[in-house]
Amino acid sequence: MKTNKVIFTNALNYFILVIAGVVQTYATCSPYTGETKGWLQIVCAAVLCCYLERGTLKEITTDPTKEGFLKKWQQPFKYGYVFAVSWLCSTFWWIYISLHTYGGLPSVMAVMSVAFLGAGLSFYYATVCAFYAGASRNLPKELKWLLFGALWTTAELARGEWFSGFPWGAVGYAQLDSPLKLLAPYIGVYAVGAIAMALASLLNYLFITLRKHAYKTWNRENSCVTRIQKIKWLVALGIWGCLSLPMISVIEGLEEFRDNGEVLTPVMSFSLLQGNIGQDIKYGVQGLKAINWYRDKIIEAKTDWIITPETAAPVLRTQLPKDYLNQIIEHFKQEENNHKAVLIGLIGTDAQGYTNSAEGINAQGEVFQYSKHHLVPFGEFIPPWFKWFTDLMHIPLGSFTRGGIDQPNWEWGGQRVAVNICYEDVFGEEIARSFTQGEGSEPTVMINISNIGWFGPFLAVEQHLNASRMRAIEMHRPMLRATNTGATAFVDQNGYVKGLLPKYTQGVLVGEIQGVLGQATMYAKWSGRYGLKPLWLVCVLYSLICLSISRYTLKKIAFNS
Repeated sequence: MKTNKVIFTNALNYFILVIAGVVQTYATCSPYTGETKGWLQIVCAAVLCCYLERGTLKEITTDPTKEGFLKKWQQPFKYGYVFAVSWLCSTFWWIYISLHTYGGLPSVMAVMSVAFLGAGLSFYYATVCAFYAGASRNLPKELKWLLFGALWTTAELARGEWFSGFPWGAVGYAQLDSPLKLLAPYIGVYAVGAIAMALASLLNYLFITLRKHAYKTWNRENSCVTRIQKIKWLVALGIWGCLSLPMISVIEGLEEFRDNGEVLTPVMSFSLLQGNIGQDIKYGVQGLKAINWYRDKIIEAKTDWIITPETAAPVLRTQLPKDYLNQIIEHFKQEENNHKAVLIGLIGTDAQGYTNSAEGINAQGEVFQYSKHHLVPFGEFIPPWFKWFTDLMHIPLGSFTRGGIDQPNWEWGGQRVAVNICYEDVFGEEIARSFTQGEGSEPTVMINISNIGWFGPFLAVEQHLNASRMRAIEMHRPMLRATNTGATAFVDQNGYVKGLLPKYTQGVLVGEIQGVLGQATMYAKWSGRYGLKPLWLVCVLYSLICLSISRYTLKKIAFNS
């Protein structure tokens, strides 16, 4: 029977893991500001590593029975599960707002839905934590550090791809302002996250080693072994600090050196429209009146490009007010305006139904259409066997037709534009496909049109802006974002926000942009062609190799004993 001290200790351990998981969310994206703290995310993950090491040491048993086998894995699984549930639920708690406030789902069911989603996705992370605890106990330290990064990334990949994928808030986003961002154009956000988690394992090793041996080691006479140990600790600590601590001036200097001689397109001016139309009125009579604001701002704009948010016109194209689009086209036909074009978010149609689309319109009429490919479960399509759930809500337009995966880029004004809609910009490997349409046809600019108004003013807006920042870094192309309620922004090719409208205000962001000419980044090339398969292969293969080494070492120890 467990004593009160054991119960209290277990409760304290789980409480610490809950705090570490929540703080990791904060480190990945600070509410209101969107600031990232890569070093803090690594510290939070190191706390998890510490508990996994403790679980490994305390729960390993030589009992060959089924009960003994389970005992080896259950404590690390629990530690990983508690950490992951806390992290994921605090990362996307705002889904509650769309389900309850705008969807009309009872609050209890909305809370349960968010909790079930976080709990279900956490199984990926808990499983790899248990695997890490079992496979790492007989590994050399260097292999163990990399193993934690590989296993964690395997869980991230599963979350990001299986069952339509939900990669929101992956740990790699915490490194947007750390030196690790310099690797993103080569390896992408998931691999950046893998390195961050390997650094967390390294940091845990430093803490454990210093705690156990520092006093004895640093107070011995200066033997050769002692000096080597000191050097190893200092080198490991230096590597961790250089790769995880924010050093903005150094990073900017390296980026400037790397980008020296880069070829840019001619300057184009843009207007990004933010209507701030509430979701509670958008699909009603008031919402239909509000689309006149977009038409007026399109006509008033003095810039080359005018870009509206996703579903700025929240009705079928055929249901728009009479002459709505004709007024815009006629305006563009005037000699002083025929260099202009608008990208407008509206509801398109095809043979299978209606689509969430962006249409490029100029003096010649509709010249471009992009239909959203990666749809949001429950919001834009109904997964099998879940119609009963969506029937409980009152969210309109819940069943769109999926657009093609390889849609052409928009060529206008000397630019080649890769368009994506809302949630799609968290799938970098899909955006990368637009860079594989032929040599010399790589996009020069990216545009995202979004409507995050479904999720309220807290955290989701900042997380989505950070996703766009990471895509700009990965592809090394500037990104324009036009949103309904925020964050409407101009992000340059190195992920820096150069212009931003305050969220939940009505306004127009005006600026100038130059696209980037030249070949795609290494990440865009391999992920656009092969998706995330190379990363899957590396992580799974490395994990299996480490497991084999661990089992071989264990058998060797048993034989010698």
